[in-house]
Amino acid sequence: MNCNIKKYSDNLFLITLPPVAPGFENFIGVWLYRGEINFIVDVGTSSTADALLGAIREAGVERLDYIFLTHIHVDHAGAIGEIAARFPETPVVCHRDGISHLADPEKLWKGTIKALGSIADAYGPVKPVSPDRLYDALLLDNCPVVPVMTPGHSIHHISYIYKDCLFAGEAGGVYYRLPSGRGYMRPATPPKFFRDLALESIDMLVSKSPGKICYGHLGLKDNAVLMLKEHKKQLYLWENIIRNEMSRFSDNDLVSRCMRVLLAKDPLLTGFFSMNEDMKEREKIFFANSIKGFADYISSLSHTDNS
Repeated sequence: MNCNIKKYSDNLFLITLPPVAPGFENFIGVWLYRGEINFIVDVGTSSTADALLGAIREAGVERLDYIFLTHIHVDHAGAIGEIAARFPETPVVCHRDGISHLADPEKLWKGTIKALGSIADAYGPVKPVSPDRLYDALLLDNCPVVPVMTPGHSIHHISYIYKDCLFAGEAGGVYYRLPSGRGYMRPATPPKFFRDLALESIDMLVSKSPGKICYGHLGLKDNAVLMLKEHKKQLYLWENIIRNEMSRFSDNDLVSRCMRVLLAKDPLLTGFFSMNEDMKEREKIFFANSIKGFADYISSLSHTDNS
């Protein structure tokens, strides 16, 4: 299947990868900048690597100066083996803690299977990258793209800023506009969720005053600072709702109860109700992971208080 390429300007393109499973249409994206330098942000899954390479060719790009990875989760970095092989002179830039996992992805892949089950199979396994191709983002010299450490979604998450564009990965959550025209924003807070670091990361990005925010899932918004502030408020709302549900009940139905309350009380989630059934099923999976991330964080505080 082919990718969809959306041109936002003469330089900036969003490559939306083919769906890896029902409900994954318009979900995983790769950002391509073509101009005075050529680079991509994230590479998607190994199962869509050939489609991504075709889209890069279609966009008229034969050379990449950089391949930037926001983090090493396989929907963002799974195709790195194939893409790095196609561009053998291009540095692969990531968090220093991700380098060993990309050089030897066995542990990363096993963790993905444990967390996502059959979805991991749809993504496909990660092929290793030679360590000499992998660069610590903070040690790059003379690179016009500025890395910003944004742990929270994962401890090894990095956002990138170039000119007025913030390539946020999942530091600003998941956002996209549905065919109905409704917007939808959801936290991306799977276990292990670093709540304090996530909030600090949002504040750090706001302090940089970016103009546009480019989401890994999926699309571009012009009002980056406003979107980041709205997401920060959303994180506080989710924490309060989940904490309240955890204090009231001790049964095993926490995820479904929290999901019902969140869908009723979080105005940024209203787009959920205009999704088709396959998209809803996809979102329920990630919804559950995000709730579990908050629940584990809240539980960890209780254990600390009781120790």
